[in-house]
Amino acid sequence: MNDRPVESPRLQKALDEIKQVYARYGLAGCAMVINPDEAAFFYAMHAPWSAIRYDAAAPLGWRLRAISKEDGKAKTEQRVEAAVHTVCQLSDFGAQTMDWMEQIKAGIRSHGIDFEHTPFNGRPLPSLGMGRAPDEPPFTDQQGA
Repeated sequence: MNDRPVESPRLQKALDEIKQVYARYGLAGCAMVINPDEAAFFYAMHAPWSAIRYDAAAPLGWRLRAISKEDGKAKTEQRVEAAVHTVCQLSDFGAQTMDWMEQIKAGIRSHGIDFEHTPFNGRPLPSLGMGRAPDEPPFTDQQGA
């Protein structure tokens, strides 16, 4: 979920179409679309095979729901394992993306091209309230802080 409205109607339309693909095929994941002026992203966390369920009141629009009396113990365990799989795969993808983009930026700079970039236009990352205080910087272990 973006922490601000998407300004470009074309960017929003593209994001909406990608969301429909995830829903049509019952997939979880994330997507980011970028144009010359803006970037937008979303997380499709709630898939039918997972314990992650849509919840508009939750910080990212989803929550973990695992009730064995409704689905039975075996099905509930499968759905919880699928939810953990989703979270771990997205975490791996985020780590890989960050590592690769840092390498590419270093490569660009090694050719004498200097640039500045302020992540998230200087806005703090939104916190889920689950293990990081809203004013605590993310990735402190990776930044050496």
